[in-house]
Amino acid sequence: MWLAYGGGVLGVIAAVVVIMAMAAAPSSDGKTVASHHNMATLSPHEAAALIRQHPSISGPAELNDLQFIANQDGITLDESIARHAWGGDFSEMVTAIEDDDPDSVVDAAITSGSSAWIKFSGPISGNAREAIDKFKPENPHVEVSLQTGRDPGFTRREADEAVVGAHFAVMAEDGVQDSVTYYDSDAVEIVVTVQMATPPSGEKLSSLDKAAERGAAEATRADITNSLAISLSVVQHDISGTDGDRAPN
Repeated sequence: MWLAYGGGVLGVIAAVVVIMAMAAAPSSDGKTVASHHNMATLSPHEAAALIRQHPSISGPAELNDLQFIANQDGITLDESIARHAWGGDFSEMVTAIEDDDPDSVVDAAITSGSSAWIKFSGPISGNAREAIDKFKPENPHVEVSLQTGRDPGFTRREADEAVVGAHFAVMAEDGVQDSVTYYDSDAVEIVVTVQMATPPSGEKLSSLDKAAERGAAEATRADITNSLAISLSVVQHDISGTDGDRAPN
């Protein structure tokens, strides 16, 4: 999955960009050691120092998120950094490759705390390899697999755009209370789950299908659904929070 939308909001599913924070502190023998901090004890000065020490941390809000995850998982910030600190760097690297050659990347995902992959529609360009070479020195523990395969007929960016278009087109339909939309890279389809108070008629279900297809096409290109299928289902139960990354739009 790449993008997931719920109730008109965006959540990143594949690569959760969270970065944990560690600060250096002097030990009793004068040597500098890494020490674990609780966010509640960090002063603005200490928070600023952590952000300078770890450039991938974008600001205080991320520090709070990182500490929350560390506490929730019962791990130290050291461990959290190893698992999550490189997610933002990976996302930026993939975006840079796409900016240089918009048709090159067909899929990309983080698969564990130390591995990820990028799939290309054709030969891996020199610029893509240069981007990987810049990523590796700052993330030496991460193994990035570069794969080539059959061109699915659309790029990663187009799939992201199609998810956005399909989601908001469905949300605009009468009677829709909520919706969660994401791209399933295994099934090669956009999955749309719609919440309505009552089961829709056949006519209404057809209208929802057409809205999703129209939205995807308008957000990307007219023939996108020839290569990228859309699977839509309707439920009556609450789906709020399904994507796990809901935030104000």
